Amino acid sequence: MKHYDEHTWGLYINELLSPNEISEMEHHLYRCDECLDRYMICMEQMTMILPVLETDERTFADAVLTRTLGTKRSWYHSTILHYGIAAAATLILVATGFFHGLSQELGPRGALQPAPPPEMKIEQPISDQLLNKTLTWLDTLQNK
Repeated sequence: MKHYDEHTWGLYINELLSPNEISEMEHHLYRCDECLDRYMICMEQMTMILPVLETDERTFADAVLTRTLGTKRSWYHSTILHYGIAAAATLILVATGFFHGLSQELGPRGALQPAPPPEMKIEQPISDQLLNKTLTWLDTLQNK
């Protein structure tokens, strides 16, 4: 197995390698504990060079909240507005008799279901057949 030295891991951390090499090294990290140790050592050494995020998590969270709380959603993104539009449209359609006319056009409920082809015989389920045979047998026993 090919191992990488600290210099190569430093180039990897700074993203100075080609995408193919970076991908190959990432896959290698999953398989090789020795290179993972070298990589972690390089990362610890690079902490002085790499940019540091705000160390105080509370300060960072507060800064994000102050930036986002100041923004206001647009009035047309309001859920109440969408429900209001849907309710108004429904009332208009009911008041004009649209749904009644639609139901008259479609006819009875059974008219919406297509009839099975005449060649296709609809068979009873096996459970119904067994139930019918059992009931017939019980009727013959009862008549005796």
